[in-house]
Amino acid sequence: MIVIHGKLKRIIPYRLVYWPTEALLKELAEYLPLTHYARLESANTDLDRGRCIVGHHLSLTLLINLQRPMGEIYKGLIDNARIRIHKAEKLGSRLTIRRYRGGPDEDRMVDQFVGLYNDFVRGKPTQTAPVAAAREYRFFPNADLIMAYLDGQPICGHLNLVDREAGIARLQDSANQRFHDSTTARLAGIVNVYLHWYELEKYREEGLATYDFGSIGQVEDSVGVNRFKMQFGGTIIREHNYLLAGMPVVWRSLFDLLSLVSSRGQRRARVHRAGERWRYMPPERIRQTIETSIDDYQRNLQARRGGGDNSSTLSNRVALDLNLSPAASFKEKHGKASQRI
Repeated sequence: MIVIHGKLKRIIPYRLVYWPTEALLKELAEYLPLTHYARLESANTDLDRGRCIVGHHLSLTLLINLQRPMGEIYKGLIDNARIRIHKAEKLGSRLTIRRYRGGPDEDRMVDQFVGLYNDFVRGKPTQTAPVAAAREYRFFPNADLIMAYLDGQPICGHLNLVDREAGIARLQDSANQRFHDSTTARLAGIVNVYLHWYELEKYREEGLATYDFGSIGQVEDSVGVNRFKMQFGGTIIREHNYLLAGMPVVWRSLFDLLSLVSSRGQRRARVHRAGERWRYMPPERIRQTIETSIDDYQRNLQARRGGGDNSSTLSNRVALDLNLSPAASFKEKHGKASQRI
């Protein structure tokens, strides 16, 4: 469990809790000081009652089991991911990777990441917002910033939360130069895949058991991100997320207002509503639904580019790799472990 304390606008005390225990969730759901609020993420507990509950939504995330041999993890990647890893390796000394895990930031890596992130989010203003360095520093020492540099310039970065006691690392923030010129964007895509692979290797070497890709999107503008994450294989699981406050009626009214006047507030409300569709859906159906949305996205993307061939969809690409029918391809490619919810 990771607990981060802070003050919203330097006034309202809050805490962020990742992987909360059931005991802490129940405690905070019943009592918070009047001026406090808390966000609890990635909980296992489905709690429907509590005096302080402002909101509760269900989400999905993708986990990679790092207790397997690296060869087995590598086989879980689709061919396109493996190709990108090899292309990144061919960059040789042009590509360097550095880490910051807290303490004096003499190289100002957090500032570099914030600059990269804020430039990146300008390409999707309705989905996320710029961040400040102070906000990112708050995650340390429970975070690990891993940056990739191409020819000495930052091209990709991941800020991961790390709970070493629980043996898990989770992607919190990610940024790259995907929205720059076409050449840089292509290289950024290659390096982004490689950087995740680098993290899987490093965290496994360091004894962590799980890498968490930090949620599977649940609305239409998240399908491209889902496609990227699913190329690594993995297991989809449900998780619960809570917003708690000492004055829940006030906070509930505030979020209702934001959902009316803010595009990001409207999107947040759609995400929360969309999560309910997974609550009673059978595990196999959840995965099929996500894979189908990815394949539809791929077909539409190809159609916009002027092609009519469906063979580049995720399921069909896997099927072609293994000489399987598209209907069977994803299950056979990633194995039984990836089917569990």
